[in-house]
Amino acid sequence: MKKILALILAMMMVLSFAACGGEQAEENNGDETAVNPVEGTPEEIIDKIYAEFAAQPEFPIMSMNLADMDAEAFPMYTGLADNSKVKEAAFSEAMMGSQAYSMVIVRLNDAADSEAVATEMVNGIDTRKWICVEADDLVVAAYGDVVMLYMVDSTFGLPSSNAVEAFNTVCGGEATVYTR
Repeated sequence: MKKILALILAMMMVLSFAACGGEQAEENNGDETAVNPVEGTPEEIIDKIYAEFAAQPEFPIMSMNLADMDAEAFPMYTGLADNSKVKEAAFSEAMMGSQAYSMVIVRLNDAADSEAVATEMVNGIDTRKWICVEADDLVVAAYGDVVMLYMVDSTFGLPSSNAVEAFNTVCGGEATVYTR
């Protein structure tokens, strides 16, 4: 009797796990607008984008987590007034300040804020933040809860289209693109 009861309980557990998994699969497959999450930290996403880049910067670059920066520096890198909607962020820029080049990845607390954040970033970033040089190629791309800001001096031969293409590859889908 104990063996039969144990067998019945084991079968019920297996069926309950299978049922839960089936419901989750139906939810994800039934929603055509669902966006797969982009895996990795912002720093890892930057590294993945560079691995996909059609052209690499010829000057030394550095990447850094924006959590390591003070609150006053956050708007300078992101174009955002504050970090209230941002879960984590990182940037990659030229090691020398005289090259107009910047890539920023932010992961949002809520993917529903991606359009508002992307719009604020594209309109709020100072393309002359380096003072003596200016980025004349600017794009912001959003996919799910991840937003990329990319700006560069076009004479470097690193067009924003390369960055968006690499971002799309890393995301596994088509990002929404914002420009001025």
